[in-house]
Amino acid sequence: MIKTIVFDMGNVLVHFRWRELYHEMGLYGERFDRMAAATVYDPVWNEIDRGGISDDEMLAAFIKNAPELEEEMKDLMYNRFSGYLKKFDYTDAWIDAAVSAGYRTYILSNFSRKAFEVSAKELDYVSKVDGAVISYRIGMIKPEPEIYRYLIDTYDVIPEEAVFIDDNEDNIEAAKQFGFNTVLFCDKASADEELSRMGVVL
Repeated sequence: MIKTIVFDMGNVLVHFRWRELYHEMGLYGERFDRMAAATVYDPVWNEIDRGGISDDEMLAAFIKNAPELEEEMKDLMYNRFSGYLKKFDYTDAWIDAAVSAGYRTYILSNFSRKAFEVSAKELDYVSKVDGAVISYRIGMIKPEPEIYRYLIDTYDVIPEEAVFIDDNEDNIEAAKQFGFNTVLFCDKASADEELSRMGVVL
């Protein structure tokens, strides 16, 4: 019997709209590809989520990766970083339904400090849940086993009585190793179908 629901955030509760943001900055074709490779596709992105890199270090790393885009990098960091995220229309209702139905409700998400702080309006649903494990706060990232153990130990989660919803297959597989029931998120409708099969109707 499922008693606990654990949500990822990026592309589950909030749209990580980096492609749209870079297009809004006028980046297309090769310049778009260079920007993507220098930022969201570079290993430094995971370290940003881990919380061990300052804003200045982040900007310096991005510029080092693509020095020809230095002005665009500065524009991104100083003016547009909040544009990465947009809450989905269904998010508040989904969280409210889980809480109202009596499920223990948590968030387990890779997230940078800067993104979390500048996007507070898009992440206001976080205040509604029973607890949140945000990667930058604890220096761990999914799919590292330690972050799942941290969630379990901090909130006394019983994995066999919990379902973890995430859009990343590696993160799902890591959760399964701890005994979590899982839903690989593709869209809200299919996720609701999977949850319903587990007896969870939101």
